[in-house]
Order: sequence, then structure tokens, then C-alpha cells
Amino acid sequence: MSDIIVPGLKSSELIAELSKAFEQFSPEERAKLIKQVNGVFQFVIKGKDGKEEIFTVDVKKEGKVMRGKGPQKADAILSLKDDDFVALATGKLNGQKAYMSGKLKIKGQIMLAMKLDNVFKSVNPTAKL
Repeated sequence: MSDIIVPGLKSSELIAELSKAFEQFSPEERAKLIKQVNGVFQFVIKGKDGKEEIFTVDVKKEGKVMRGKGPQKADAILSLKDDDFVALATGKLNGQKAYMSGKLKIKGQIMLAMKLDNVFKSVNPTAKL
């Protein structure tokens, strides 16, 4: 999990929390979330220094989180700034508004991105996407 945290990237701490939550799920809880979401998300997060980090959240086969591109092709690629990811994941930024305003860019299955609220709620019950 410590390999997920990137110094200076606040969103990596939230992604590490998501990874920890996935690891603590029972096989039944993991299977339920995979059935609900059924997708692989790739987050391209741009830090204040302009560097980009990629994180993959597999909620299709394994139910795990990793830094970098995962072994499976992403169904939805979401690109956003570090602060916007934090606001989105903590429920302070509405996903639809973020998308419409250009803060969030999505490639691939846009409708699948709407299921991200189920993923964030597994860690933070107040998150709204």
C-alpha cells in the first residue's frame, strides 16, 4: 500500500485508503461491489508540480487498487487535477458538474464513471459522484 502513496499528491493518500478498504473486504463484499460496478478505472492525476501519476482501480475481476497502469485495459480513464480528485472523492465536488466544467475529463465508458460513487462510498460513505 505504501507504494501507492506519492509524496505531495493528496489524492494518492485517498487511493491508498481505497486500497486498504478493498483489502479488508470479505470475499462476499468484494464480489458484491464487483457485480455492482463491473469496470476498470484508470485515474490520471496531475499534481501541482505538473507531473502526472496513474492509478488503476480494478472493480471488474480482482477488486484491487494499484499505482500505474493495471494488467487489464481500463474501461474508463478519468483525468483531473489532484485537488479536484480529492474534492470529488470526498463528496465536495459533484462528478457531473466537474465533467461539464472541464475539471474532469473522461475517455471510454462515461456511464461507467457514474458508478464510481459506489467505489468511493465503500471508503467514504458521504462521497457523492
